[in-house]
Order: sequence, then C-alpha cells, then structure tokens
Amino acid sequence: MFRVGKVEIEPMVSSRFRLDGGSMFGFIPRALWERKAPPDEKNRIRLNVNSLFVKVGDERILVEPGMGLKYDDAARDIYALREMDARGALLGIGSDPGEISLVIATHLHFDHAGGSTFWGDGGNATPSFPGAKFMVQAREWEEALNPHPLAKGSYIPDDYFPLEKAGLLKLVDGDEEVKEGVFVQLTGGHTAGHEIVRIRSEGEELIYLGDLVPTSSHLRLNWLMAWDMFPQETYTQKKKYLEEACGKGSTVIFSHDPDLFGGRLRAVPGGYELVGETVIRLRPR
Repeated sequence: MFRVGKVEIEPMVSSRFRLDGGSMFGFIPRALWERKAPPDEKNRIRLNVNSLFVKVGDERILVEPGMGLKYDDAARDIYALREMDARGALLGIGSDPGEISLVIATHLHFDHAGGSTFWGDGGNATPSFPGAKFMVQAREWEEALNPHPLAKGSYIPDDYFPLEKAGLLKLVDGDEEVKEGVFVQLTGGHTAGHEIVRIRSEGEELIYLGDLVPTSSHLRLNWLMAWDMFPQETYTQKKKYLEEACGKGSTVIFSHDPDLFGGRLRAVPGGYELVGETVIRLRPR
C-alpha cells in the first residue's frame, strides 16, 4: 500500500488473461509491438486488469472490478482467463469485499465491468458488492443499452443490468468529485463514455488511466488500440493527460499492463516513459 497525501491506495490484480496482440496495438506493425509484448502461438499477449483499493476516511472504494468469473469453458480458453476476481483480490490483501461502499468503472466493457456481478443462486447474475454504489458515466450507460455493432461484443448485459435492478447504479454526467479528493473525468475516445479516475490529496496526484493508456507500451502517443471507437479523440485526450501528468509529477496507473502498475513520467520523442525509481511493480506471480 502507498499514499497519495492522506489517501491510502492498494494496487491489486483483479484478472489475468490474454488477448490478440494486434487488437491491442491497432495499426502498429507486429514487428514493433512484439518486442514489448511477445505473443503466444495464438498471437495473444499477456494482460491484467489492474484495480485500485482506495481508503478515503471511512470510505472504501474499488476502482475497476475486472473481468469476474462468469465465463464458460470456451471463453476461459479463448482468453486464457485465470480463476481470480476482484473479491478474491481484496481478500488477498486482507480487505473485506463487504466493506466496499463505491465501485468505479472506467467503462462497461466486459473486461472492466464483468466483476461487478457473479453467478448467484439459481444461476442469476448478482451484484458482487451489494453494499456499494456502482458509478459510471451516463454516456457509457446509454452506449451499453444500445451498443454500436462494432462494440456490441464487448458489452454483456449481465455485467450491469443487475446493478440497476438492485438500485445500486449511480450515473455521473461529465467531471465530478465523487468523494473527497476522488474525481472522475469524462475522456471519451475508447468508448463514448470512457472516464479516468484522479485522486488528489495534499498536493499529490494519481491518475488511473483506464483504456486511455492501457499499458506502459501505449505511452507512445500514436500507439492506440483497434478497440478505440474514436481513435482521434483517444489520441487527443491521451496527449493532454500524459503531458499534464508529466508536468505535475503525477503518478499514472495502467489498467492492463501485466508487469507494471505505473509510476511517474518523463517526456521522450514520440511520447513518454516511466521514471525508473518511481515504477510501481507487480508482486511476483
């Protein structure tokens, strides 16, 4: 655990999986991206869902619930999905999932929101954190209700409809301070309603970048994903927030990097890189 001012933060891995490398790097040639992310025989690269457990006073916040476990054997094989979820990750760091009062998702794609529910009694999707409000952008909710055909496969209704039914859904419209020092900010780009999470306290700042910058390899400005629905907006917002984080000395966190949670940045030609002594590394597997 580390601190951002008065705020205690515990990075944790909610999911480990694999995904096609070409989809993660869009138009970047394999000869370039495979140096940073070596693929397996199925062209899949290692990925995580890196989540945050945040303590703000008496509040307990989970940022990004991950993929969860609601997958059949075929899907588990496709994604090489490990048997783990956010609830298990919380228990692994000695925290009670029942204490979570707020869950924040950067967007509602299954790899980010799947862990918000689990298969309960009778095989029904049931909220994983029944004492917590689930926060997402209103624009993202609208997209999930009627997704574009190019994005439809990334939205799974069982991940989020049970939250609305249980009265746990909380929609925000744009930028908002949701708890003292904890902000969500609408970026768009990856999806119409994609948001990032910023934590500020006593002059320090952390930015959870979601799929705006999913891995440390994506610190190069023109390295975008094929999954970005609005790539020009992704580029613009990515440039804006990385430039700002570098200038202010903010810590950035990557949602999908399999080896590094994040760190502070310095500018290099074509983008940014992590400053070595500030890097937050994953615990050994």
